[in-house]
Amino acid sequence: MSISTQGGGSRRPSAKKAVAGAKPKVSEDTAAEADDVTVDDEETDAEPAKATKAAPAKKAGAAAKSAPAKVGAKKVGARPAAKGGGRRPVTPVRVSQGRNWGPIVLFGVVILAAVAIVGFGGWQVYQKGLSVEQRVNKIDGAVDYRKKDKNLVKGQQHAWGPQTYTQNPPVGGKHNPNWQNCMGDVYDAPIAKEHAVHSMEHGAVWVTYDKSKLSADQVAKLSALVKKNPDHILMSPYDGLDKAVSVQAWGFQLKVDSATDPRIAEFIKVTRKNAAVEVGGTCDTGITETGTTPHDIGKDAQQQQGGDPSNPTMPATPGN
Repeated sequence: MSISTQGGGSRRPSAKKAVAGAKPKVSEDTAAEADDVTVDDEETDAEPAKATKAAPAKKAGAAAKSAPAKVGAKKVGARPAAKGGGRRPVTPVRVSQGRNWGPIVLFGVVILAAVAIVGFGGWQVYQKGLSVEQRVNKIDGAVDYRKKDKNLVKGQQHAWGPQTYTQNPPVGGKHNPNWQNCMGDVYDAPIAKEHAVHSMEHGAVWVTYDKSKLSADQVAKLSALVKKNPDHILMSPYDGLDKAVSVQAWGFQLKVDSATDPRIAEFIKVTRKNAAVEVGGTCDTGITETGTTPHDIGKDAQQQQGGDPSNPTMPATPGN
């Protein structure tokens, strides 16, 4: 038996869609009842038909993945959805290109160079501001005889003939009116002390060495040092030294055991010309002969002019 509707005809109720895409499974009894029972059109429009059974999900995990997220729930680490349903614009990532070290290094080098120049200039000013005595006192082992005997370094103490000195080699005192040539001259034999002292009065440095205490290669190195700056400096062997090398200037002396001792160069740098009592004294046109006996050049001329030969007041013109 069938129930007729007001609109006429009959309709079968529609089955509810399967969950997660699965096909609905309907029993035979339910299908038979659906064929015999009809519902009113108004009820049909108001309430959609319900499915008898929902198909089970294939897997528990699949249902969880396909299920929509709960309202208000937030996924950890997820970005908020963009307004208007559109895709949120991606913020560009700023890539650090690192520092440009070239200008930084150049600027640092310039600063260091400026500091070095200023420091060196200040040091030079400081050094030049020191007296020769103060500078010599900074050299380890150097002796300042000016403190011990001020009369030793008085100028113009000219005398003919051999002289006796307290220091060995001498650093000042009476000396021959003729100086020894001191333009980087290296003598291979001893020279007269009286001429060398006069050279030191002009600002020369006299480098002496004992042949018995110094090897040939050491002598060569010492000679090279003298010839390096051939102005107001001379060198000669000297027997009986208590050290291998003795370097003297007007009123100062340094004795060392080796020709390569760096204090020799420092002593020369500090005292050469700076220790002169006769500022501007020349070192050329002097005596060039060797031998320990002084050459009294000009003594005879002084006697002929009626001067006192034992007390020469003016240096004679040197001859060779």
